[in-house]
Amino acid sequence: MKFLLTLALCLAAPLVDARGQETSSSGELLTLDQAITLAQTNNRQLKMTQQGVLSANDQILAARAQRYPQFNVQLTAASLLTPVSVKFDQGVFGLVGDSPVPSKDVTVTTDPKFSGMAIAEAYQPLSQLYDIHLNIEALQVGKRLVEEQLRQQRQQLTNSVKDSYYSLLQTQSALDAAQDNVKSLREIDRTTDEYLKEKTVLPYQSTGVKAQLAQAELQVVTLEDTLQTQKENLNVLMARDVRIDFRVSPVPEELPEESSLDAARQRALDNRSEIRQARIKIDQAIYARRIQKAQYIPQVGIQYLFFSPFAIQGLPNAVNTIGINFKWDLYDWGYKRHLLDEKQRGIEQSQLNLTETQSQVAVDLGNRFRKLREARANVKVAQLAQLAEKEKLQVVLEQYKQKATLLTNALAEQSNMSQANANYQQAVSTFWTARSDFEKSLGED
Repeated sequence: MKFLLTLALCLAAPLVDARGQETSSSGELLTLDQAITLAQTNNRQLKMTQQGVLSANDQILAARAQRYPQFNVQLTAASLLTPVSVKFDQGVFGLVGDSPVPSKDVTVTTDPKFSGMAIAEAYQPLSQLYDIHLNIEALQVGKRLVEEQLRQQRQQLTNSVKDSYYSLLQTQSALDAAQDNVKSLREIDRTTDEYLKEKTVLPYQSTGVKAQLAQAELQVVTLEDTLQTQKENLNVLMARDVRIDFRVSPVPEELPEESSLDAARQRALDNRSEIRQARIKIDQAIYARRIQKAQYIPQVGIQYLFFSPFAIQGLPNAVNTIGINFKWDLYDWGYKRHLLDEKQRGIEQSQLNLTETQSQVAVDLGNRFRKLREARANVKVAQLAQLAEKEKLQVVLEQYKQKATLLTNALAEQSNMSQANANYQQAVSTFWTARSDFEKSLGED
């Protein structure tokens, strides 16, 4: 616990410096949770993906409308190209008394002219209601998949925000170390200038110190520019003006899931989007098979038909019918059976995919769990080395001021301190990368 507290304080060191300069900086204090909330609320790419969920809902509403009666009207207006003749044989309508109707063969002819015909139909599906119900259920499963894909993109956005935020913390830490390096070099330069006046050091030695100081100041400028660029990138993720200045706040150094690998794996298996999508695809495959099996059911419905050849003489002006419409494919040469077998194989494939995905997630989580543990231990080693070199540098600088050691020794120890700082920053960078990767592997929102 002592190490964790020390690490948290070291990682927060740049923030302490920033707070000390709060009077000269107008930047807001931005926490990680605030950054994630702003990104998920304002990010333009995420808003575009949300339209897919609305489209899936529209498809469900359209499918539900198929359960109700269907109405259609067809009007045809045209001119006859040839006469229409209808022949009525003698006695076709029976007898009136002893006289046949008609009494002789009669042909009724409609001369070519403008004609029209109207057909109106109303159809209420009955047996198809089950198939429609299955389609609605399948579309609802598809909507769940789209929602899960939106959740996955939201997670990716959150991970991007965390990466940017952690990079800012890392750069601030590196900037703080670089500023300390400049501070110690300036002290060496000031002391060396005094010794140069006393002619106890040579001019080239003083120039060498100034060259190292200039290099250290350049590093500070580079890190400040990097920090500003990272702030602009984070502002883009949050969909706000890139010119908005802010400061970042320290984050909890340890995650609760780091205490137990088994607990972390269970959380990942519950939350990872790949696993959720694999489960949804099994449901999709099951509904696809049920829909295919429903094709064996005959089509039965109530049909009303109105037919009117209103411009053709000799035919009835209107025909009205209502009844049952029945359609059944008696034999299809195994077509439906083969499609049903194909859907069953789709279910088995989806189940295997789920098992494989779960195994890969478990392995991935374990690997990132161990990487984070190693990175944390590496930070401890680098931190202790840095602390030792810092204390040693203070001693050597004091000896140099008292003329108890040579400039070369002071510069050598300053170089050792710079290397210790570099090693520590590399360890911190690895730690934040491992931390980010571990959080991604948990799959939490």
